[in-house]
Amino acid sequence: MLGIYAGLAGLLVAYFVSLIVRPPDQSVRIVDSWGVGAFELFASALCLFRAVYSRRRVVPLMLGIGILSWSIGDTVLAAESAGGGSPSVPSLADLFWLGFYPTIYVALVLLTRKHLNRTGATTWLDGAVAGLGAAALCACFAFNTILHSVGGSATTVATDLAYPIGDGLLLMLAVGGTAIIPGRKSPQWMLIAGAIAITAIGDTFNLFASSGSTSHLGAILNGIAWPCAILLISIAVWMRPLQSSPLVQSRTVGFLLPGLGALAGLSILVFDTVHQVTPVAVGLATATLIAVGIRLAVSVRGLRILTETRRRQAITDELTGLGNRRQLFNLLDAFFADHADPETVDRPLSLLYVDLDHFKEINDSFGHSAGDEVLRQLGPRLTSHLRATDALVRVGGDELAVLIMDTDSTYAATVAERLIAELEQPFVLDTLSVRVGASIGIASAPTDATDSTALLRCADLAMYRAKVGPSPVELYRRDIDDDGNRLRLVDELRDAILGGHLEVHFQPQVDLVTGTLSAMEALVRWPHPRLGLIPPLEFIPLAEEAGLMQSLTAFVLERAVEQCAAWRAARQMVTVSVNVSATNLLDSGFSQSVMAALARHDLAPASLILEITETTIIRDFDLCKIVIEQLRKLGLGVSIDDFGAGVTSLAYLGSLAASELKLDRSFLTRLATGDTERNLALVRATIALGHKLNMRVVAEGIEDLEALNLLASIGCDLAQGYFISEPMLAADLALPAARLEPGTRLDTAVA
Repeated sequence: MLGIYAGLAGLLVAYFVSLIVRPPDQSVRIVDSWGVGAFELFASALCLFRAVYSRRRVVPLMLGIGILSWSIGDTVLAAESAGGGSPSVPSLADLFWLGFYPTIYVALVLLTRKHLNRTGATTWLDGAVAGLGAAALCACFAFNTILHSVGGSATTVATDLAYPIGDGLLLMLAVGGTAIIPGRKSPQWMLIAGAIAITAIGDTFNLFASSGSTSHLGAILNGIAWPCAILLISIAVWMRPLQSSPLVQSRTVGFLLPGLGALAGLSILVFDTVHQVTPVAVGLATATLIAVGIRLAVSVRGLRILTETRRRQAITDELTGLGNRRQLFNLLDAFFADHADPETVDRPLSLLYVDLDHFKEINDSFGHSAGDEVLRQLGPRLTSHLRATDALVRVGGDELAVLIMDTDSTYAATVAERLIAELEQPFVLDTLSVRVGASIGIASAPTDATDSTALLRCADLAMYRAKVGPSPVELYRRDIDDDGNRLRLVDELRDAILGGHLEVHFQPQVDLVTGTLSAMEALVRWPHPRLGLIPPLEFIPLAEEAGLMQSLTAFVLERAVEQCAAWRAARQMVTVSVNVSATNLLDSGFSQSVMAALARHDLAPASLILEITETTIIRDFDLCKIVIEQLRKLGLGVSIDDFGAGVTSLAYLGSLAASELKLDRSFLTRLATGDTERNLALVRATIALGHKLNMRVVAEGIEDLEALNLLASIGCDLAQGYFISEPMLAADLALPAARLEPGTRLDTAVA
């Protein structure tokens, strides 16, 4: 097909050259009439052929019919002028020529709709301005010539006026469509729009020729315009549409054509004040400027709406509909700006920094859509516990912030407790329900900080301490949370590890079948000379950050193995459990260091149990699974600690070579609240599951005799908790030689 169109283009160039070299009054009928007609008919046939074999044939068919109608008109004119006569107006040729306009108009409308799926009012107005301006400019020349040359009957006048009107409408649609189609225009559209412009130019010079005022250039353009336009339209239907990429953002509609249209309309009205212009052109120019005025009004209104929308979007979290980090800083900056004014009454403010617990496990287990749904439910649930003057925002990820005006830290802590209680209620996600917790840090202004960034930092530090400590809500404490003090604490912790100033306490585990003490859990404590006894959940995160976990675990492991060997030498056949972090577990030399410690104290591997939290395993399950298998092959015991605190426990439990399952204290808390029978069934099923997998089941957090007896009755193997004994130094923990009677505390059972 490319070769055929190349041949047609060559013929058209040859005809163009012949028009140039010939005098303007010389006509070669065989070429100018029959040759041009045959050329146009062949191009029309190619267009219709494409329409027959096209899946989307409406537009090619309408274009083919349109140019075929004009081609037939030229052929009829050649036949009517064969004897040298001049056909009357209107003639049969006029009927076919005028058939070109409605079909091409329909094709242009369909093409415009194809390129414009979603188009706003301003875009259509841009098209109207460009189209009306082009039509006004065309009418300024064409109609002025017609009004001076037209004459005869009403049908003759109507026929002569139909051509410039048709050209004006098509030109208006082509220019307007080009103005409003966004991005890069398709080759098909550009060829058709160019063809329409060429026909308008050709018909304009044809009018000049009819009035006897044409030039040589006008004669050339009049002769070449329609064959060229028909060839371009025929080529256009064979053009393939551009392949758009979703990764490339489409360019917005430009203002060149609408601007030129507005300039044309204004110029015509100005010119009309000096030299009279046809009323049609003046009317179109006036309509152009009216469209410009409407466009400006719509633009101003749209700009105001857009500004408000963008401002709202800038301070709103898209997922939850809550305020975002930018809004948080806007509110804090406004507060501190007012507080800096000496005439403003001091108003306290509290910032609650909320971090969700176990949120990552929800995303990992059920997908990010489940996590997103939890975040969407947070807003309404938490807002119901806040005042209308309080502000809840999403800082990012699973972190939220609450601003509470005119309140002290005591009231803020009360609000935090209410939010914690609300978050502990299950979130219903389709056919399942999940639970999350939260850690909340509280900082107050102006007592804790005097600017927005510092206040957020203080609340974040307090939240971090709440996340690793026993309480889910913590107030900012300058003596612990200040950056300088944290660095100082890291140095002091390093010195305490190297100097052996940490203490290892032991909490007994009682065999619920025999009543004997059979195991101990080693728990590290830091007796700080300045701050007192610091619990591990406060200084272990510091060790993680400072890269001290290997040294810390090595210290605890050495002391625990040494004490276990001493107990066994005294015929107290107990095992010792040591907590291991992810840093230790994934250390390539960890298993060798454990075996070396056992060898130094001549202790069998079965005497040591390494406790690994469920959340540690979930973070890198595949690698943790391999390491646990290696530890078990060495004869070491492996316990899954805090089982049930996460949300993916059952999903991975059967794949782990663990020897012990340690129930999280939340299991026992559920037994005392809510549906006791249902919760009891859950605990019993979990114990049975552990036994099916050949694991011992240990319950921690025993606080009373009732819980101890209940666990014994449903088959739990071991138990530990403050009711049995608090963690103590080995020297302070006197071990009984006989069976421990139910309800007897170890720290009071023996002298």
